[in-house]
Amino acid sequence: MEVSLQGNLWDSVVELTKGAQQKGSDPLLWVMQLSSNLNSMGVSLPSVELANVLVSHICWENNVPITWKFLEKALMLKIVPPMLVLALLSQKK
Repeated sequence: MEVSLQGNLWDSVVELTKGAQQKGSDPLLWVMQLSSNLNSMGVSLPSVELANVLVSHICWENNVPITWKFLEKALMLKIVPPMLVLALLSQKK
């Protein structure tokens, strides 16, 4: 059951990100909403899982400028571990 809830949580993060991307939402508003959603779900921040989800979303599906801005704001608000993001990005080809 917990795996299913976690899967749904990260799927909802991707959907929130895709929706914000399509609308051209302000990255700061996106990250504030994301942070609030994660806090309400009891996710401790910074989140390793969130870093993996965001880097995978950017590198494999949506390598466009606004998604990089989303990642920048996530780093700025310290909801993802910066060294992990750097390590994940250095592995992507």
